Amino acid sequence: MTGITRRTFLKTAVGSAIATMTLGCNLFKSKKRPMNLVFIMTDQQPISTLGCYGNPLNPTPNLDRLAQTGMRFSNFYISAFPCSPSRASMLTGMYPQKHGVITNNVPLGDKIPSLGFIMRDSGRDTGYFGKSHLKGHMYRNMPWREPFNGKWYWKRLADEREYRFEQVEGGLGEDHAQLGFETWAGGWKDYHDYLRNVGLGDLLKERPIPGNHNDLPSAGRDEHRYSLLPEEHHMASFFAQKAVQYIRSQHAKNQPFGVVLSFFGPHLPVAPPKPWDEKYSLDQCPLPPNHHDMLEGKPIEQKDNSVCYMAPNWEEAQFRDYIRRYYGYCAFIDQQIGRVLNTLTECGLEDSTIVIFTSDHGDMIAAHGFIYKMDNCCYQELANVPFIIRAPGLTKPGTTHKGLVESVDILPTLIDLLGLPKVTGVQGKSFRKVLSSPGIPFRDRVFIHWNGPSFITLDGQWKYALHPHSKTDELYHLKEDPGEMKNLAVDEKFKDTLKKKRQEIYSWLHETTYPYADVIIKNTRDKHLIS
Repeated sequence: MTGITRRTFLKTAVGSAIATMTLGCNLFKSKKRPMNLVFIMTDQQPISTLGCYGNPLNPTPNLDRLAQTGMRFSNFYISAFPCSPSRASMLTGMYPQKHGVITNNVPLGDKIPSLGFIMRDSGRDTGYFGKSHLKGHMYRNMPWREPFNGKWYWKRLADEREYRFEQVEGGLGEDHAQLGFETWAGGWKDYHDYLRNVGLGDLLKERPIPGNHNDLPSAGRDEHRYSLLPEEHHMASFFAQKAVQYIRSQHAKNQPFGVVLSFFGPHLPVAPPKPWDEKYSLDQCPLPPNHHDMLEGKPIEQKDNSVCYMAPNWEEAQFRDYIRRYYGYCAFIDQQIGRVLNTLTECGLEDSTIVIFTSDHGDMIAAHGFIYKMDNCCYQELANVPFIIRAPGLTKPGTTHKGLVESVDILPTLIDLLGLPKVTGVQGKSFRKVLSSPGIPFRDRVFIHWNGPSFITLDGQWKYALHPHSKTDELYHLKEDPGEMKNLAVDEKFKDTLKKKRQEIYSWLHETTYPYADVIIKNTRDKHLIS
């Protein structure tokens, strides 16, 4: 008799449970525990790009439909910035000081419990399609890239004063299955193989090679640009098709699954394929209300950032063009998301599948005169991201939670919802109760570890950013100044508020075992915040 492994037994048992479900029933009336997960993530997408968050052009009808059948969170914040730290925090339920991914290109260790391993060990099949950015530098084996032809990652060095890293050769990049996800397709080697298979191999002879974020932009940053890749073979389409095929195969096998679909867009260079770059006119894309900001009283590093601060150089039409390309790119990705959501419906999996949508951080998208993303700031456009969840049996259609939630809360919630094995070390907490009772409070404040590092605390009214490497911190009263135009950290009247908020961060650093908490406190306790 052939032996049966524990994992095979678990898969068979869970698969049989799914087979007994009656699919097609009303999502809210379903009483069975959902067994599958579809986790959809974009890269660098602000909430202003979604119709369900108030965009009047409604560029995201499929995500809007997901919100109409599930729950939308209006005050959902990233726990870390930028890409790699944010993604690691989502998958582990930990802050960077615990999972170790302090900045981009630092690998997430396999000994740290994360979503893929936890789902796999529960008996589910696991798939991941798209951007990971959790195993080192993404653009690899390129002779013109330094160092190591791009094949490198950041290795932490011992230091008693602060985090310090060196570039060392190695890492997986995006080219191999990782973090407990068995079926894999990345944006470099796998995408290159795809381009060759569809007869577009000549594109790989150009520099830089297409893949990951590089979708062959047609022009420079200051001009209107679009992707030279055809939309049907663009990376977003490639990854969506992989996810569709995976879901169909799991349905055919009657196996429970967990899949992550992680798009590389609408991240810079913000070059959507034709015709999405001109889906909207310039007249349809006004500048945001907080566009005109002289940045007085704000960290000087913001104004000195020539990569992101375009106000001195761009005309209004250039900002409008950036915005319309962003909306068009989001609309294109939304169409791909629609393919995945439709597949769940066609396979009758809606009632047994949790669907999540979010982004790893936002984009300034012309706010305060900036584009892209940056350090030494704490702006809402980057920190407050979309989060939508449809959990059969829990979420009532079209509901909204207005309370504070952060991305370290995703993993403990999924563990709770999917009945996954509990793991130690998780710093977030489950918001399962919120899904059935959206009006109840959840957190009284959130904290963000911001690359640099900076540290942010937010209680819904006050937002404070401690910038240890800048002369100026930031304090905003979000109720009175939602556009964050006036930095109150340079106003003598708010000394007591500054002291209180600084102490909140100090306490959080100790509570979350930040290894250099005492160094941060010593260097900033007597910092002259009023200038």
